[in-house]
Amino acid sequence: MPTIPFELYELFEKKLGREEAKKAIKLVEKALETIEEKSKEQKTIVKAELGNELRRELVTKEEFLGESGKIGQEIETVRQEIKTVKEELLGEIKVLKVLIYVTLATVILMNRGTIGYIIKPF
Repeated sequence: MPTIPFELYELFEKKLGREEAKKAIKLVEKALETIEEKSKEQKTIVKAELGNELRRELVTKEEFLGESGKIGQEIETVRQEIKTVKEELLGEIKVLKVLIYVTLATVILMNRGTIGYIIKPF
């Protein structure tokens, strides 16, 4: 029960008289009790609404784990693609090396004079 300051009672008593002041104070106290009850009810309602709003806005643990699992799968897919591209590049590099050796051999065989220039430094 809310308490009314004595100064307020004295003010009412001066303006209204003793009996009227008592009635006025009881009315003020009743009004304050009603306000307090309403505020408790509103607190419960606001708390429930806030909880519902948070549930709608925030990600649940299950949703988070599901999405992180999807991301993990995507990362694994990218790793496999990178591995495939790397293997393809290594294959193409080997073919390029063979082509370079064939080209050198052709140049050497076609131009017998270049053999001397190539062997001299060694």
